[in-house]
Amino acid sequence: MHIELIIDGNKKTFTAPFVPMMAKRKFLEVQVRAEEREKNPTSKELIEEDNEVMSILTDIIFQKQFTLDELFNGASQEYIDQKLREGVFGIKPKKESDEGNEKGE
Repeated sequence: MHIELIIDGNKKTFTAPFVPMMAKRKFLEVQVRAEEREKNPTSKELIEEDNEVMSILTDIIFQKQFTLDELFNGASQEYIDQKLREGVFGIKPKKESDEGNEKGE
């Protein structure tokens, strides 16, 4: 798996040879805690949960090759979410050429 981030104005690519099963396990643990907490979480709880989910990318999958701040500042939310889905569930984005083929182009 790889991820590209803009750090200090430069595009950097980070790779992980494989995605540890711990990534999915950690994600599920966060989900369980979120379901168990009260219905109206505080802003602080939401930030802590978001940081914990994103640390799956920084700490578990990419083994601290970059920081949480570098992740948040170096990519769009959409791209980060895509990489999280890929890392946790193995869902890879469709290639643009695949989308064109589906439309009959």
